[in-house]
Amino acid sequence: MSLTVRLATPLRPAAGGNATITVEAASVSALAKAIGEQYPELGARVLRDGAFGRFVNVFVDGEDVRFLGPEGDLSGKSTIEILPAMSGGAVAPLPRQRAEHEVYGSFIDETIGIVARQTRDTVSFAVGSPAREALELVGADDLAATVIRREGASALGYTITEGEPELREIIAGQARARGIDASAADVLVSAGALQAIDLACRVFLRPGDVVVAESPGFANALSAFRNHGARVLEVPVDREGLDVSEAARLIRRANVRPRMFFVVPNFQNPSGETLSLARRHALLALAASHDALVVDDDPYGLLRYRGADLPPLAALDRGVVSIGTFSKTFLPGLRVGWVIATPDVIRRMAKVKQTMDSSTGTLAQRIVLEFHRRGGAEAHVGRLRELYRAKQDRARAALAREFAGTGVTWNDPDGGFYFWVRLPRGLDARRLLDAALEEGVAFVPGDAFAIERDHRSALRFSVSGPTLERIDEGVARLRRAFDRLS
Repeated sequence: MSLTVRLATPLRPAAGGNATITVEAASVSALAKAIGEQYPELGARVLRDGAFGRFVNVFVDGEDVRFLGPEGDLSGKSTIEILPAMSGGAVAPLPRQRAEHEVYGSFIDETIGIVARQTRDTVSFAVGSPAREALELVGADDLAATVIRREGASALGYTITEGEPELREIIAGQARARGIDASAADVLVSAGALQAIDLACRVFLRPGDVVVAESPGFANALSAFRNHGARVLEVPVDREGLDVSEAARLIRRANVRPRMFFVVPNFQNPSGETLSLARRHALLALAASHDALVVDDDPYGLLRYRGADLPPLAALDRGVVSIGTFSKTFLPGLRVGWVIATPDVIRRMAKVKQTMDSSTGTLAQRIVLEFHRRGGAEAHVGRLRELYRAKQDRARAALAREFAGTGVTWNDPDGGFYFWVRLPRGLDARRLLDAALEEGVAFVPGDAFAIERDHRSALRFSVSGPTLERIDEGVARLRRAFDRLS
């Protein structure tokens, strides 16, 4: 039966700003379930363990729901009211001036502005974006012109929240080729991978939940978890990726039950390391032991230059939420990514996305589609591998030449965009960045990739953007900056 749910003002932002919503429910428990499924953000505010929390008051046609019980019959009822917790016999008044809560961003993105504001020529190893020459390979001007000329205004209108059906099938097909059992119904097209991460937070996380994440870890994701009220348990990364045994030990020591495990399994941002096959299985087992969700963000998986591909986590466990993007292999400015998950999760994410942007840009999706319709996407990725392999080799040689005998060390990833560079003990990468900018070179300090763990004497070194010659020049400038501090 259809019920009108009236929401108190503080709860309305969690329901898209609506003062009332309509749900179908025959009992109190069914009402709670319907709210949780149709309005996940609202559910996170008013539900605990699938039932209405003690911190809200719910009235059914004026009667307190506590007197009805969880299986209370709602037949013949019409109006539900949900109010914040009571104080002194009345709804607790809102403060006249609400205190601002802390929000978190990403120093990675701030470095774009820092580099842009430099008045001298600067070689940037700071941003993990595709090379200019890679972007020019796709013929973006012709792709966009073709789509607009053929499809006209329809390419500039709204589209389906879950994404263009043909594009969803292409994404599902690529996933199947990598061993993931996926259909178009399992795909949602997001506005880049970052929105997909945020959707996972909105659907699955509640304030106080624990997320297990890599350290150093993807700074934007760490901030997303914190902005949604989650606590982040940082776990060290070594040459085999996230240390799963250490994760289990830290979970026991903290006496917590994780809600989510988040990993970048291939050529991780920022370390460049890859989660080994043994650890993939161990991670899935550890998450299952806590009934926790695994979210796999894999923007770099196609960019392997040495060794054999490893199976995606979602190929090993269909319950994994798998996130990807076209930003590293196509055009990042289009902001087209995706989520692969069970149809129920996709349905819930679609509802949340409808309160954010309704749908990912139609023109952007159709440009991606046009590129794939023309064929050659696989060959294009092959050309990217050759391009970035050469850059990685050049950077490896330049670091070895310029920093031999200095105590500076770095790892040796098999793909992706990044080296993780460690400075001699006691040398702060933030201080080095100040000197480096004066010499005309930029990078991201290691402490940008952690919350509490200490990565001050490390830095992320991205090789994707500069040309081969600029890599040589940039590393030479970095050595000059290093010499000023050592």
